[in-house]
Amino acid sequence: MVYDLEQDLYGVGESIMKTQFILFSLIMLLAACTSPVSSPEIKSFPYSLTIDVQVGDSQAALEAKYGGKVVLWQPEDGFAVLGLNQAAAETFKQNLTTMASGSSSLETNSSIFYPNGTMAWFNGSVSAWSGGSVSAWSGGSVSAWSGGSVSAWSGGSYVPLPQNTNKWKQIRLQEAQAIATNLGAGIKVAVIDSGVDLAHPGLKGGFVAATQMWDYVDNDAVPTEKGVLGTGAYGHGTNVASIILQIAPKAKIMPIRVLGPNGSGDVLSVASAISFAVSKGAKVINLSLGSSVASAAVTNAINAATSKGVYVISSSGNEGVQKITYPATQASADTTTAGKFSVSVGSVNSLDEKSNFSTYGLTLEMVAPGEVVYGPVPGNRLGAWSGTSMAAPMISGAIALALAQTLYTPRALLTDMLESRAENIYSQGLNAAYEGTVDGTELLGEGRLDVEHFIYDVTRP
Repeated sequence: MVYDLEQDLYGVGESIMKTQFILFSLIMLLAACTSPVSSPEIKSFPYSLTIDVQVGDSQAALEAKYGGKVVLWQPEDGFAVLGLNQAAAETFKQNLTTMASGSSSLETNSSIFYPNGTMAWFNGSVSAWSGGSVSAWSGGSVSAWSGGSVSAWSGGSYVPLPQNTNKWKQIRLQEAQAIATNLGAGIKVAVIDSGVDLAHPGLKGGFVAATQMWDYVDNDAVPTEKGVLGTGAYGHGTNVASIILQIAPKAKIMPIRVLGPNGSGDVLSVASAISFAVSKGAKVINLSLGSSVASAAVTNAINAATSKGVYVISSSGNEGVQKITYPATQASADTTTAGKFSVSVGSVNSLDEKSNFSTYGLTLEMVAPGEVVYGPVPGNRLGAWSGTSMAAPMISGAIALALAQTLYTPRALLTDMLESRAENIYSQGLNAAYEGTVDGTELLGEGRLDVEHFIYDVTRP
């Protein structure tokens, strides 16, 4: 049986003027009852309340009952998320037994999410971008830079960013792209992060329509990076987006900004961003961020996304300890829909050894190269980042490659195939300290990403 994927259609107007951005944001705010877009006061709520939606519930009724504002309204998925002020939260806690119908979870709307990557500085600076763009092959041919167009492989080297050539060889990207000739075309990948440099020439032509982006930090439709290089998360989202496009050059990035200039993001923004991505047709969601604590609002948003067949890829964290961060922890429940459509990702170096910074554990599913990965830097520059944040988008890109092809593997089994076809990184004593330490279970997952064997297996009859 052949499993064909629907092809996403993109609207006209990739280069919409800024005034249209503003108009769009106003329209979306008025339509908040049907589209999960943040309201201006979303960040002013100190508490988030996630509740089960019962038959007959309405947004107005819930707001009146709990004294809050509905931020996410998803009755088809059985839940709603409200923002509460201090007084409403205290009232709820005091009257929990009478106010709550069904399951409920009250949590602080804290900035608990942080990026899982850091700038890999060399001599204290980054390089100037030398021109061109990381876009798709022209007519399926392979060539070098020419008048701003880019191809991928030439003489065994990755022409646009030769600094990454060894990493692409490590995961067998050239061979995978030779099989997956659609190169991710028609697949939207949401990058929920610090925003993206929308004007960088290295990302030219790689974005969805402007009406499919959002900024939950500034509450507008222009999710561009803001900040100072070397401070907070500035440049993080741009690098993550570029890695996806280097893996799947014809995919489209859906930038959604949730991390502010200091690098942190709050619960309501991340939960809203996940729902927004699904509503705008994202097939893959990349979460190169993490938290030391779980969130009911974000968990419900992820469960709703995966129940619709959207893949959620999360980085494992950079603390180097045996405790992966949330929401990567949620990806390991393979018997659930959320587990089938989620992957947690750690990092290895060029020798397939665990990166010193990479967090690991029983629930980690696989790893990918995450050290010194080059990509665009805001301000028309080139630079490198290291972290599990850089490993996760390699998985997101690999899934985008697969989804653009005719599949002979059910979509619910794609992540199983991705993990089962991973390269063994425990052979010959490599990573021995992380193998079989707890009841014979590896602590670095199934192995290191092998894009070629994954693509080959899921696309052959």
